[in-house]
Amino acid sequence: MANVLEDSLYKNQGKAILEDLNKKNVDNLSTSKEKIRKMLRDELDTYANPDGSDISEEKKEEIISLVEKNLWGYGIIDDLIQDKSISDIKLYDYDHIRVKRKGKRMDAGITFADKQAFNRFTTRLLERNHVNLGTANAVQTFTDPNQARFILRITVMSSFLTDSGKPCIAIRKIPKKKCTLEELKKLGMFKGFGHPGSEEKLINLLKQTVNSKGVLFTGKGAAGKTTLLNALIAEIPKDESIMICQENAELFDDEHPDLSCVHVVTNGADSKVSYNLGDLTRASLLMDLDRVIVGEIKGGDEAAGLSKASMTGHKCMTSVHGESCEMAVDKMADYISQATGYSIEESKRQLLGFEYVVHLHQFNVDEVCKIKGVDNEGKLELETVYTKRGRKK
Repeated sequence: MANVLEDSLYKNQGKAILEDLNKKNVDNLSTSKEKIRKMLRDELDTYANPDGSDISEEKKEEIISLVEKNLWGYGIIDDLIQDKSISDIKLYDYDHIRVKRKGKRMDAGITFADKQAFNRFTTRLLERNHVNLGTANAVQTFTDPNQARFILRITVMSSFLTDSGKPCIAIRKIPKKKCTLEELKKLGMFKGFGHPGSEEKLINLLKQTVNSKGVLFTGKGAAGKTTLLNALIAEIPKDESIMICQENAELFDDEHPDLSCVHVVTNGADSKVSYNLGDLTRASLLMDLDRVIVGEIKGGDEAAGLSKASMTGHKCMTSVHGESCEMAVDKMADYISQATGYSIEESKRQLLGFEYVVHLHQFNVDEVCKIKGVDNEGKLELETVYTKRGRKK
């Protein structure tokens, strides 16, 4: 019935209104919602149950709620979006939806009605976020900041690229109310060997890294790098000037008086305008900043730019994928080498502007290393200052 009502609404209303609905551009949105709710209610009043009896008020509200989720929310996955225990949602097909709930991957337990419903969901998702998915830009990543509790980082891969011939959608949910260090402690991020006071010692060490020359966070995807970095941004002194450069709007701080956040602009099929993380990082060097933060290093341009910033007196913070602190340094050096032509050892020396490397595994800090300097052979030397990885300090 909800699908029938929605189809009727789209059939009977003006094209301009529907385009605004799809793109979430309705002026005076609360009033418009009420008008559309009345349209739905009037339409629904003309229907009856199969036995001829009136549809109950409770059932009418349930049907209208489903239509509203399609128009303003995320349809059948809207409850997954609002669920605090779910961090990630993946849509592979109309009947293949997966979630990560409290760190464990599982079936979502819901499906679209059919392939057409899934395709319609994908089309409206792209329209609402002003994203053009075509052969020239078959992978798109963007954010939806309009949800009440979460910023959604959405990655869509076109059916042009997938072997299944179906679009693949991945949604990462970033809480708008970021966790404090105390909240992360309760979630077990700093749980060590159970020694009295060990968690507080690790938290104090992490606070110390904030006030160091620079810190690199590393680990696998969804290890907690962004969550921890976001919490530590709140520990930056208020008299410092900060710029956060990121691909999507994930890092933020509403309390710091001298912080600006900028994001990349990816050129679409109809535009040649493009600003990547390297461009933003280079621009930051022209501003009066104390600290430069890059959300995540994924290539040589931003790695070289941030290492340059760190070598010119800026305190820098960033994250990069890596299986250990040593591998994170190797990864950064490889990126820098690709962009500059320096040897790997020369590139590692470009990281002397950083002071600490923090590794996370499954939402837990398991290693912290300090970059001591260059040894007699000219190699970058790391000192392990905290570990759960079975190595001596």
